[in-house]
Amino acid sequence: MIGQIDALSTGDVDLSKKVVIRTDDEIGQLSDKFNQLVERVYGMTVYKKVIEDDTTLEGVCRRFEPDPGFGHVCTPTLAGGHTIGVAQMRFAIDANGAALDAGMSKKLFSANTYLEQSISVIEAKRLMATLRESAMIDPLTGLYNRRFLQDHTQQIISGVLRRKTQIGLLLCDLDYFKQVNDSYGHDVGDLLLKQTSQTLRSAVRDSDIVIRFGGEEFLVLLIDVNPGDSLAVAEKIRLAIEQMKVNINGETLRKTISVGVSEFPGDTDGFWQAIKYADVALYQAKDQGRNRVLRFAPEMWQQGEF
Repeated sequence: MIGQIDALSTGDVDLSKKVVIRTDDEIGQLSDKFNQLVERVYGMTVYKKVIEDDTTLEGVCRRFEPDPGFGHVCTPTLAGGHTIGVAQMRFAIDANGAALDAGMSKKLFSANTYLEQSISVIEAKRLMATLRESAMIDPLTGLYNRRFLQDHTQQIISGVLRRKTQIGLLLCDLDYFKQVNDSYGHDVGDLLLKQTSQTLRSAVRDSDIVIRFGGEEFLVLLIDVNPGDSLAVAEKIRLAIEQMKVNINGETLRKTISVGVSEFPGDTDGFWQAIKYADVALYQAKDQGRNRVLRFAPEMWQQGEF
C-alpha cells in the first residue's frame, strides 16, 4: 500500500492494480478504503479517456423521459460561464418518492464528479469541431474551401473507387470578373460571388460538392457520374450563369462563366492531376473566347509527365 501511495503521489501508479488485503484489522480496513479510492479514481480516468478518444460527442449525454417508478436529478454542465448541457440521472423510487437504493446519494455524488471531469474535454472537443468546420468554409460564399478538399480527398476518392464510378471535375471561372471590381467596387464583386455560389449549388445535386477554389474560381465535384455525363452538367451551369441577373441599385449586371471539364479516374488515376487537366481545359476555353465549356483532351497537355 505504501508503494501504491508513493506511486500515486508521482502520477506513476497503475490504477487497475489493487492492494491485497491479508488481514481484518485496521490495516486491512485501511487497505480496503484505499482500494475503493483507487477504484473511483481509476473509473473516472477511464471515463475521461473514453471521451477523449471518442471522435464525436454522440452517446456522452442522452435525454431520458421520466418513467413511473423512477425519480431523476438534472445536473447542468457549465463551461465558460455558460450551460452547455444538462445531465439527467434516473433511479428507482418508492411510493413516497424516496430512492430505493440507500447508497443513491453517494452514487449521484460520484456521477457529478465524473461529469466535472468530462466537461473540459467535451468543451474542448466542441470548440475544436467548430474551428475545424469553420476553417473549411469560405466565409463569403458559405461554400467549402480548398482546405476542405485537401482534408477530405482520400475519403472522396476511396468511395468512388469502391463503387467503380467517376468524379466529374468542373473548374469554373467567371469571365472578366476584375472589370466588376474595377467598375462597381468590391462590394458588388462580393455580391456577384455570393449569387454565383447559389446558382452553382442549384445547378447540381445535393450529393455533389461545390468549392470556392480561389478568387472567382470554383471547383465542382460531381460524385458518381457516368463517363461523359460531366459535360452536360457543365453546360447546364454555363447556361444558368448566363441567365443569372444581379441587381445593383436598379441596374442589372449579367456575367458569363468558362468551364474546364475532366473526369477521375477516367482521364488519369491521379486526382490532383485530374484537377490540373480541368484547369488546362479551362484556360483553353478562355483562349477560345470565354463563355464556353471545354472537355480536356490529351493533346491539350504539353508539359510532359505530371
